Amino acid sequence: MSRLIPDVPTMSRRNFFCGPVAISGFWLLPMLRPLNIVAKENVTPRGGAECCIFLFLNGAASQLDTFDIKEGKWTPSDFDVRTVKPGLRLPHGLFAQLSGHLDDVVIARSMEAWESAHSRAQYYMQVGHQFSPARRNEMPAVGAVIASELAPRRKVSDFLPPFVSMNFAGTSGGLVRQGCLPYDCGPLPIEMKQGTEFVIPSDEKAAFARRWQLREALERAAPDAAPSQEFASFYQSALGMMNAPGLAKTFNIPDEDRARYGSSTLGDSCVLARNLVQAEAGTRFISISHNGWDLHADMFDPKNKRNHYGLTRELDSAFSSLLADLKNSRGQDGRTLLEKTFIVCMGEFGRTGGDLTINKGRDHNRSAFSAVFAGAGVKGGRAFGVTDANGVNVLKSEWEEKRSIYPEDVMVTIYSLLGIDWTRKITNTPSGRAFEYIEQQSGTDFVRFREMSNLFA
Repeated sequence: MSRLIPDVPTMSRRNFFCGPVAISGFWLLPMLRPLNIVAKENVTPRGGAECCIFLFLNGAASQLDTFDIKEGKWTPSDFDVRTVKPGLRLPHGLFAQLSGHLDDVVIARSMEAWESAHSRAQYYMQVGHQFSPARRNEMPAVGAVIASELAPRRKVSDFLPPFVSMNFAGTSGGLVRQGCLPYDCGPLPIEMKQGTEFVIPSDEKAAFARRWQLREALERAAPDAAPSQEFASFYQSALGMMNAPGLAKTFNIPDEDRARYGSSTLGDSCVLARNLVQAEAGTRFISISHNGWDLHADMFDPKNKRNHYGLTRELDSAFSSLLADLKNSRGQDGRTLLEKTFIVCMGEFGRTGGDLTINKGRDHNRSAFSAVFAGAGVKGGRAFGVTDANGVNVLKSEWEEKRSIYPEDVMVTIYSLLGIDWTRKITNTPSGRAFEYIEQQSGTDFVRFREMSNLFA
């Protein structure tokens, strides 16, 4: 037996017909003229990936209790810390399944963030830029930039949106959308818990078609109130997706898959991500927010509804199953889907180390955290980067640059694998200030950000 997953698209069937939509002049500015995008320098992107899945550990996972395990009196005995590969220790009690997939992943333990406040740091992880109130509405998410850059690659048969996001509603950072880019570069936001039906059931298609025809008739009767050409194109794209024969299959989660992925919101999201990749129908960037990692108190207490054990159990099942399914499926070009998909798993910063706080949790720490990478040529089975005994500061970066790895380095790597020149910039933004895909000025310093090429060596 199978079921249709719940989701909340940007424009639900109800919203399709409940107009008019009010838009500020600011949002229309990008539509008034073609984008002017120029490259700052000549770079050669690596290429090879066709899609990126970003598993965002929203709230910031504790590095020393997950992928950079530090044993001390704070470590519960049931973590069952083991050397699962030479030089690579993990809490097997938390990641029993993922421990069997380490040949496919690389763990970077020398990550560092610029921000230590959730909303600003979560924004950073979506945009690759520090938050600016003056430019908030024009800064596009990385997924939107990818959608814009890869638009020429879309096939006539592609019916899925290029940018899909899941479970960002209600998070402190919120979902960053297309900014100054066209509307069709924005995300299709899906909330797995909502239950709003997106796929049109066969017995409702006739009624839906009548409502669509009525909407068109009303527009013809009042042409001054009709949507702009940009919005009309947006509506038609959404309609085409909703009527596509392959949509129901893509958004369907068999019960056996749901159980194998952990029977959780994250698990369902990862099944859908797998389906989107398998469909090979236009989706290029998938961001999934795994919420609940802000564990300031009672992080190991089973009475805590969202505790460390529950979160790692969900991540273990979902991440492992996603890796296995992508590795065991092949795309139209004969490559495995894991070879064609770059996977990033990380939070927005790290946590304080050593003993737990007086509240039996861990507070914010931007100076060290971990990230996991897989797919698209990543040479797995290893970890790099060294932190101190308490896991709070990076001692050795162990990559090409003699510094920590920053969010911008991750973004450069994503762009590079998808064949995008990360030195490009949009010069005609509404504010008049160019939007650089990757700025060399970030946080508190000037940094030459670069691809993490050691992932592939």
